[in-house]
Amino acid sequence: MKITAVIAEYNPFHNGHLKMLKKARRDTKPDALVVVMSGSFTQRGDIAVADKYTRAAWAIEAGADLVIELPTVYTLSPAKRFAEGALKTLSMLGEFTLCFGTETKELEELSYVAEFMRSESHDMKVMLKSYLSDGYSVAKSQSLALERISPDIANLVQSPNNILGVEYIKAGAKYGGKVSFHSIERKPDNNRTIISSTKIRALAEEGKDFSAFVPPYVTATAAAAEKYGTVSTYALRTKSADELAEIANISEGMENRIARSEFNNFAEFLRLTTRRYTRSTIKRIAACATAGVTKALSELADAEKPYTTVLAASDKKKNALFSLLASSDGWFFFKPSDCPEGHPVRPLIDLDERASKIQKLCQGIKTEG
Repeated sequence: MKITAVIAEYNPFHNGHLKMLKKARRDTKPDALVVVMSGSFTQRGDIAVADKYTRAAWAIEAGADLVIELPTVYTLSPAKRFAEGALKTLSMLGEFTLCFGTETKELEELSYVAEFMRSESHDMKVMLKSYLSDGYSVAKSQSLALERISPDIANLVQSPNNILGVEYIKAGAKYGGKVSFHSIERKPDNNRTIISSTKIRALAEEGKDFSAFVPPYVTATAAAAEKYGTVSTYALRTKSADELAEIANISEGMENRIARSEFNNFAEFLRLTTRRYTRSTIKRIAACATAGVTKALSELADAEKPYTTVLAASDKKKNALFSLLASSDGWFFFKPSDCPEGHPVRPLIDLDERASKIQKLCQGIKTEG
């Protein structure tokens, strides 16, 4: 079965996403189009504007055949680990072509950058160590090192989509010939029908009409940022430094800085940024502390076989795709309760469920149980 896969967040789904799915199908001509989607949070640490099943339904309406969940432990991670987790999850499909959006025409250019960064020359390693010791984040350290070693390469990895594309290619090297890549250049349309999810969320926050930029079946509301901020602030303020030290993405004494800080709301917490801890990193830390993403759970996810939960599927292709997942060296579930107590990934499923309950709580959606 020829599979094309897409890694997405759909926060919310918009016309640009619809265009990409159509082009992915047209370019690669797959038997099935599969999306692995972040669940209740996004990679930058924001709470999703709609629950994961609603967002998955949007993707099916747009032409996807299957939507599976990217485990929360990988969603709330920097780009490298996010990409590795997505590829690990998709590896349950066997062979597939990964489609992703970029700001450059040539996939070969990104492949060259990926190989250059993966090989890490002696000069690269020395410079990375130097910039990291100066307090820069890993991503910024890589960017600064590349600027000194190869300005042409550095220019290619300035945009978020190109950065993720490079990380996908690097992560795919682990799976050899089972993963191929197809890039789709993202072209602006002067904001006539396509704008970013960020801009759509801003319009929703302001109560403005954004219907021109989303398909008719997408009815997103504003993210419950204020309510989530309160929940997250409570989670952070009630943890000791020792407890914070066990949270994923926290290292190098950041737990002490958080524990000593007298922030009274989420906006004040976000002021704890440093060179190393960017705004996105700080937001991921907050989300990890709120949902309970610990270093131990991250290690468990890395040690175990891949797993996922089915979020939505088309009637036409679901049986064939479920059979494909069932034959893989991993675990998939139709709903969280299908994962029995004592199962190796049950703690990770519980984490996904906590994240879902937090998202629903903040959005005012009634939860079961």
